Amino acid sequence: MVGPDADASDPSATHTFEGIKGAKIGCRLQLPEGPVRAVVVLLHGYDDPPTLGESIRRCSSAPGCAVFAMRMRGFAGSRYGVGSLDASELGWITHGLVEPPEDGGQPSNWVLSHAVADVLLGVRAVRLLLGEDLPVYLRGESFGGGLAVIAAARSGAMLCQNDDERIDRISVGLPTFGDWRWRLDRIDPRSVSVGGELKRFLLAAGEDAEGMKRMLDLFDASLHASQVSCPALVKLALRDDSVPAPTQAAIYNALGTPPGLKQRFITRYGHFDGGLADLRRHALFERISADFLDPDREPMDVLAQYEDVMISGSSAPGAAV
Repeated sequence: MVGPDADASDPSATHTFEGIKGAKIGCRLQLPEGPVRAVVVLLHGYDDPPTLGESIRRCSSAPGCAVFAMRMRGFAGSRYGVGSLDASELGWITHGLVEPPEDGGQPSNWVLSHAVADVLLGVRAVRLLLGEDLPVYLRGESFGGGLAVIAAARSGAMLCQNDDERIDRISVGLPTFGDWRWRLDRIDPRSVSVGGELKRFLLAAGEDAEGMKRMLDLFDASLHASQVSCPALVKLALRDDSVPAPTQAAIYNALGTPPGLKQRFITRYGHFDGGLADLRRHALFERISADFLDPDREPMDVLAQYEDVMISGSSAPGAAV
């Protein structure tokens, strides 16, 4: 972990670390008052994410938690050495997408594989900086939620070799990257979303599209989810035109986290304004997430406390109405 690099695309970055293939990953660290007892790693969304500084300001965290906001390579704050991948006409998600290894491709060329590896290297970097024994939690929405699930799965699968990349809890909302085959069969290629960008790219690929779909299977969050073993809180929408509701549910249903340590929180709408009542549901999830990622509290106790509002309601238990 070093100081900010010569990347003026997001001057709110306070640190960088070296990601896969030498990319400089921008991040911002906020320390709590008093000793650091855990670290919450923030993973951003896909379209026009806020600055690292704004991401930190929007995050509600428990006392004693450091907050570490990461910017994925090619987005503002992590463009040094890779360029502005998010401004590409084809979309960030299509960079380096080729057929799978059995057909001669290299999965390490795809930007999504780089991003997953960068998340794990970020977990390692923040532990080296703040303390190797600290619990590290992932918090992400949509794009960041899908990355969190895949990274937690890879961490769980490799735990015996890489304890410094251990992920202790995840809290994710509306996670993407799930059930690619189902999603791509149904999505409108004009859709303004990760799925829409991929659909347009695959249509243009013609005969090569089937090989690329097999590459997508290697990074399907609903397939990786069975290897997630840490406590997990997941926000799901009943209706979502950007990340279809069935694909979100497929990720949650596949989680390998033991019963009692995982819970789903339901909102009516996902990536669009569903009115005041639904906005209150999303705000309630943020409150529950902060409690869930509190090192002073056991995940099972938090999930039990909020059990009655996981499906409906806008007030926390015991809150004044």
